[in-house]
Amino acid sequence: MLEPNVAQRAHDTPRNDVPTKRSGMSFPERHPYLFWQIIGWSLLLVDFIFVVIAVFNDFGEWCYPIIVFTFIGVLFAIIGSPFLIYFTRKSQVPDTRTSAEERVIRNDITTIVMLRNKAYGTLTGVAAVALVLVLAYVTYILGERGHILPGFISMVFMVVVPCIVCSQYLAFIRKRFMEVPDAARLVDVREDYYLSDLRRSRIPILPLPTPPSDAMLDFLYNWLHRYLMGDRLALITLTRSDLRRIGIVLVDGSIGDTEDDIDANAPLIAIPERQLDLSGANRAQFDKECRAIGAFVLPQREADAGVHAEGMA
Repeated sequence: MLEPNVAQRAHDTPRNDVPTKRSGMSFPERHPYLFWQIIGWSLLLVDFIFVVIAVFNDFGEWCYPIIVFTFIGVLFAIIGSPFLIYFTRKSQVPDTRTSAEERVIRNDITTIVMLRNKAYGTLTGVAAVALVLVLAYVTYILGERGHILPGFISMVFMVVVPCIVCSQYLAFIRKRFMEVPDAARLVDVREDYYLSDLRRSRIPILPLPTPPSDAMLDFLYNWLHRYLMGDRLALITLTRSDLRRIGIVLVDGSIGDTEDDIDANAPLIAIPERQLDLSGANRAQFDKECRAIGAFVLPQREADAGVHAEGMA
């Protein structure tokens, strides 16, 4: 059994111990607008040089598609990326500790929603592709008839609008998924438990990129809300080193990774199933969602010394 005096809520960690989103961020993450502007103007320079070379060397008509598609990429980088960055930032998950945690939450929400409502994601994807094709056709017709400015505007819309539609759709499903606001206050996080209980009972374990923040607890509560029998959710925090005490070694399946390459203190969250209603069709749906986001169940036989866990954060 772990020491009971460390049984505290994970999201009550002092702020000076919490890594900020800007720590360890790459240049594109710190300056996304400048990054895409540099790419856009660099592509435009390359495209201009290619046009000049093509004109003086008479490369023929095969060079036109290269010029056009490169120019479309320039439009996205210079004109489209600010819109995409703006709408993406509006849909960011608040209260996350790192960008990795935010990315995991966003991806897991999208994955679960798609499993529960497959038709919406398919229809949105089809609508986005159809919109691109329609705008491409309009751009072509306007160019053929000599309407340069309307054709240019249509080309910009062809690049920008589908990205905005997809971004806003993902923001919509995330907002709809989080139907219980401030759900972290309804989550009880424990660190005192018997390791042997993880083998005797069926407890799904989910790898996390960082110790659970309020945002992660909000996500976990809203995910499990449809299965929860009561109002509160009880979770157990542990690490890889805790599992090694009972002979469990986690392998994420990455080529070349060994046990020594993985942080022994990498956080995990355990979900006791006794608080969930998994009768009937709920069991199959819950298991499917667990597999999709990388949660796994420990083997109950002592002979099984390793667990292969997909989707390690």
